[in-house]
Amino acid sequence: MRDLTNLKTFIIDSENPKEIDDAFSLELIDGSKKKLWIHISNPCKLFSTDSKIDLEAKSKSSSLYLIDQYIPMLPSEIIENANLNQNKLSETISASITFNENGSINEYEMLEAKIIPKYQLTYEDAEEIIELEPKEEFELIEIKNLLLKSLKYRITQGAIIFDMPSNKIDIIDGNVVINNIYKNVSQTIVSESMILMGYVTSLFLFKNNIVTPYRTQKINCDVSEILAKYKNSDIKFSILKQFMGKSYITTKANKHESLGLKMYTQCTSPLRRYLDLIVQRQVFNYITNKKELNINKINEIIDLTKIKQLEINNIYKNNKLKYLNIFFINENKSSYKIIFIKWINIKKSIALVYFQEYSLELLIILYISIETYTNKIYKVKYNENDNNLLEFIH
Repeated sequence: MRDLTNLKTFIIDSENPKEIDDAFSLELIDGSKKKLWIHISNPCKLFSTDSKIDLEAKSKSSSLYLIDQYIPMLPSEIIENANLNQNKLSETISASITFNENGSINEYEMLEAKIIPKYQLTYEDAEEIIELEPKEEFELIEIKNLLLKSLKYRITQGAIIFDMPSNKIDIIDGNVVINNIYKNVSQTIVSESMILMGYVTSLFLFKNNIVTPYRTQKINCDVSEILAKYKNSDIKFSILKQFMGKSYITTKANKHESLGLKMYTQCTSPLRRYLDLIVQRQVFNYITNKKELNINKINEIIDLTKIKQLEINNIYKNNKLKYLNIFFINENKSSYKIIFIKWINIKKSIALVYFQEYSLELLIILYISIETYTNKIYKVKYNENDNNLLEFIH
């Protein structure tokens, strides 16, 4: 186990996170060579495969972050033990990365480590430090520079950056509100560090012939043509997603084209995603000379996860619709502006649309008396009903 407690380690996360499983550091070698460290909490060493805790986590497949409740995948004592926190000695699976001048990876290493995070920052805190660039926090500025260069390199390899706002539905003082979220630099560097960790983990597992759930995705369209055609539209990335191929999980390593990577696996959320936990367990078992899970076991887990993910998606959809229904009833506006994306089922009047005001892409029942066109704006009014989808009328 490598002792990395001397490094200034940063956690950047939302305010009051439930599960804190990632952090990063900068190591300077000979005063000039820059090595990025990415650290992931290591819950898999706290319980064994097919133990009661493991089987329960597998049956849940992931933590649920619903609008009105949080249901963890792992027991609270495991989360508390494995969570990374400021000034807490934590054991991790860590990767070091050195970069070429163009942002590509020169060398990487994966190992067990122990760290003591010095800073636990919200995205807003980190954004302020990044903007002010204080000399005493030069490590965070250098980490930002390395990760942004890595992002630029991935773009040259075909990565697509979905530069569009998102939203978060909250209950505040008993009222349902929709907050628009615009991605800032601090969120970008956290995202890039997690993608890099998934990439080097896939390289490590592939190199050592260890079975793992790889995520694969092929782009089945001309990205530049679509983005050029809809360059001034708020829904250009929504339209692009309709033409792109979906990602899928397999034990065969292959390209993840929209990330610009020759292979990829998700591994950075072992506290809340069972497949991430499995990937980490494969790495941990190899590093500590334990027997890895075989291909039959991994395929069984992948198949189970696919089934569970459909159930989870349905839970999220129903939870979201419940509170969106309350939101639109309370808003009680005479009309809403939507941008029409596409019909999903024209016979059942099910359409995919985009609410500009709320940065909300949504499947709705749409009763409209005129011919619809992609990327056109329409005014609709909300109609309360008992269907499984929200209903709007032109």
